[in-house]
Amino acid sequence: MKYVITLSLIIIAFASALAKKENNRDRTLHDSVYQFKSAKVVLKQNQIVASTGKLERAWKWTGRGLQTISLKDIQRKKEYAQISPKMKSDWSLPGAITDSSKAELVSVAVSQENDEGFSNKFLQIISTIKYPESKLLVQHVVWVYPDAVGIRTQLRIKAMEGFVAKGIRVEEEKVDSYGYKMELPGARCDYLPLNFNLENQRRYWGYYNNPGGRHDPSRDMLEEKVVTGYPLFLPEDNNWASGLSVEYKKGNEGVTIVKESPKAVNQQAHLTGSFYSGPGGLQVTGWGLDVDEIVSDRFRESWATWTILWSGGNDGMQLALKKFDRTRYPVFPERDMFILSNTWGPADPDGARFTEQDYLMKEIPALADLGVEVMQIDDGWQKGGRFSDARDFEPRYKDGWKTLKREADKYNLRFGLWVTAKYCTDEEMKKNIDELGFISWKVDFDQLHTRKDYEDRIKKYRNVMKYAPMKTQFSFCPEYDDPRYGWYYCKEYGSIYFQNIQESLPAHLTMVPYQVLRQHWMMTKYFNSNKLQVLLQNPKRANAERSDAPQYSHAYSFAMGLPFVPCFFQSGQYLDPQGREELKKIIALYKVHREKMFTSYTFPIGDKPNNAGWSGFQMVSEQGTKDNYLLLFREIHSAELVKTVSLKFLSGKSIKITNLQTGEKTLKKVDSKGNVSFSIKHPADFLFLKYDVV
Repeated sequence: MKYVITLSLIIIAFASALAKKENNRDRTLHDSVYQFKSAKVVLKQNQIVASTGKLERAWKWTGRGLQTISLKDIQRKKEYAQISPKMKSDWSLPGAITDSSKAELVSVAVSQENDEGFSNKFLQIISTIKYPESKLLVQHVVWVYPDAVGIRTQLRIKAMEGFVAKGIRVEEEKVDSYGYKMELPGARCDYLPLNFNLENQRRYWGYYNNPGGRHDPSRDMLEEKVVTGYPLFLPEDNNWASGLSVEYKKGNEGVTIVKESPKAVNQQAHLTGSFYSGPGGLQVTGWGLDVDEIVSDRFRESWATWTILWSGGNDGMQLALKKFDRTRYPVFPERDMFILSNTWGPADPDGARFTEQDYLMKEIPALADLGVEVMQIDDGWQKGGRFSDARDFEPRYKDGWKTLKREADKYNLRFGLWVTAKYCTDEEMKKNIDELGFISWKVDFDQLHTRKDYEDRIKKYRNVMKYAPMKTQFSFCPEYDDPRYGWYYCKEYGSIYFQNIQESLPAHLTMVPYQVLRQHWMMTKYFNSNKLQVLLQNPKRANAERSDAPQYSHAYSFAMGLPFVPCFFQSGQYLDPQGREELKKIIALYKVHREKMFTSYTFPIGDKPNNAGWSGFQMVSEQGTKDNYLLLFREIHSAELVKTVSLKFLSGKSIKITNLQTGEKTLKKVDSKGNVSFSIKHPADFLFLKYDVV
């Protein structure tokens, strides 16, 4: 698949035909209809109605801005905007744009887009609004994807001549109320008139950054909190979550809102704001723009928001979230699906010696023999600097890439390279791609404190990827407690690099199988597994004083990464013959099925890993009836030979199961609660299964 850089536009602007009324509040939109497949946009008097075919959201022009007046599940004929909107506009900027700020609707433009090939095709609505008193232009941008369960909204802001920043507040503010620090909302980016008087619960969730610092069982990657109690008489604020699910009908249906931002639980990053649930509905804050970042020479983007509708309990919510995430960030198996190795894996703790040419020349045939497809050379290959100061990204080898490339070509092995995000330039990346043909980039040591930091990085990544379509991609590193990319942002460029684990040093990164499985399991609840690059160690080389990894097999350790992008974070040269044969066997089997697994939706099943239970993953295909997969792990301290496991979306159905390691086929009836039993004879072993619904 090639990037489509431009599409023919179907654009119409309404500025000239909009009539002023006496109070200069209201203008009239000419009736127009735009359609792309099942996506539809209707412009009619004072309203914009956007439909994906499954979800419909409508806005009314109020003379102050655009106000959400309807949010419908079309298929279930369910309306979720059930109160009179309390806000005159979905957005605000304290000190500049409020409900009393007069606005002029300059234009509404509808076009078919695909974000320069970085997203699936959608109808885009750009409404441009002028605030004469505040000297600001606001663009309200909506992406309407055909057949999607969600819709994406975003603001873009530009200063006009005479704009004054003084007195404007973009951040949340704490005010003293009889000794209590009450939080006032900052700049609002979205609003939904949801009814919190009805019986409901609020589910907040988010993932931590610095995953290497969470490698023990007391520090789970996922933070999740369900808040019960209704009605809401005061605003309920949350500043750590990336997502909020407002759940009605005892949690069976609802509305999910996700911040497309770099927010993490322990790192708010740049002005990512909060959620406010209350008697006036739901407010989402966080423009991602400081006052001095509002400029006059261009529109600048705020953080986007996803609004997703779902039913079917928490399983249905997980599926809807993953479907919209994949709509926003499409899957490109030909670009992103591979087994990667990284030379830093055997580090103790410094891995630069594994970038020496002599070592790499031995590693190339060893990796190819296993079935690894991309050899990523970590810190040490470049001419200048180390760690966060590394720069001058040209190969330091005597003849550049010639010898290594010639050897890799003999074995059909492609390359990956480590770089520092700030100092590596577009031109350096392009030059290396020209010489190596394909490169998977590991981007490290980033510090993203301002809007300019994000704009600079994204411009660089886009330039490089447009230069070599389908021949390059990125993995972004969330290590260390620094503002970086979060978990729902920047995934159109590749994947997220997950959790350094090593053989020996530093001690806190020692590979412990159940802790690795535990974090992988938790990540799959609200995150698409094919956007996560997981690191898989050699269990036999782990320090036995700090881990029981040597008691686990190579196949078990590698299988923990099969639903993800597996990164062979070890040395092919250091494997013993038994380990090599184990890995060759599981990798060859995995490759037969991986594209179907890669394009499925992965869910955590079984027990939360604790080294004494049964845990695993269920991979559900798009159609759900054929080519589905199960991975089940019996941990080393589990005494259960047979285990009943609850599967998703299969209640009352019969499934034909194939054991992919033995070829054995069985037919099982799933009970009304989704339960079905499985058997694993020995602890520290696993099942790799395929199932079809009969």
